[in-house]
Amino acid sequence: MKVEDFAYQVALRTIELLEQEQHYKVSEEHRKAVLQKIISEVPQLLKKGEKKKEEK
Repeated sequence: MKVEDFAYQVALRTIELLEQEQHYKVSEEHRKAVLQKIISEVPQLLKKGEKKKEEK
């Protein structure tokens, strides 16, 4: 599985949990925008993860 696919699945699951557990409704348009934003940020998120790992 590609990292981008994994990030997409995590973001999608987060939205689902917000809807199920917090009764937060995410419109289809907003859902697509959030998922695209997460995918576009994968390189930065990976860098942040490496930085945190190095600090430990």
